[in-house]
Amino acid sequence: MLTAFIEMKDLVVAFLDRSSNGMSEYILDDEEWAVINGLVSALKDATLFFSSNTPSVASVIPAMDAIDEALATGIIDNNILSEPIRHALSIGKKTLNKYYALTDNSTIYRMAMILHPSFKLEYFRKAGWSDEWIAEAVTVTREHWERRYKPSEPTAVDSATVRDFFLIKFFIDC
Repeated sequence: MLTAFIEMKDLVVAFLDRSSNGMSEYILDDEEWAVINGLVSALKDATLFFSSNTPSVASVIPAMDAIDEALATGIIDNNILSEPIRHALSIGKKTLNKYYALTDNSTIYRMAMILHPSFKLEYFRKAGWSDEWIAEAVTVTREHWERRYKPSEPTAVDSATVRDFFLIKFFIDC
């Protein structure tokens, strides 16, 4: 949608610049067009990245953080951006946050980030995540490992079990 908007820049400007439609206050200046181009570039990069064969679960959170930062920077910089652009960015941020929140409902994202050699807990600390959230992510990861992957205690095998195994094996093979 933004790409089409950029491709039709001349038409958009001509339409908004008409005094008869009362929309001249919404004409975008060069800085706003640059912000839109930058946003399109960031979203295109993210789309290409996630469409390739290389993305992993652990790369989702950092990519969403990068998009979130781009959106937040545009919203915060009130001196440069007009109200319609800030509003559009806030809608984009709200949509991104909706999907970002869904990652909290899935333990796989937490575990992937914690177990990723490049991220581990340091990613969350640098990103300013709460200690409570980090502790919960560690607990979820540890509990999953204990439930699914922790080796069970070796059990003693009595001689009757070994004898029965060989007797059954002998009679099945005969």
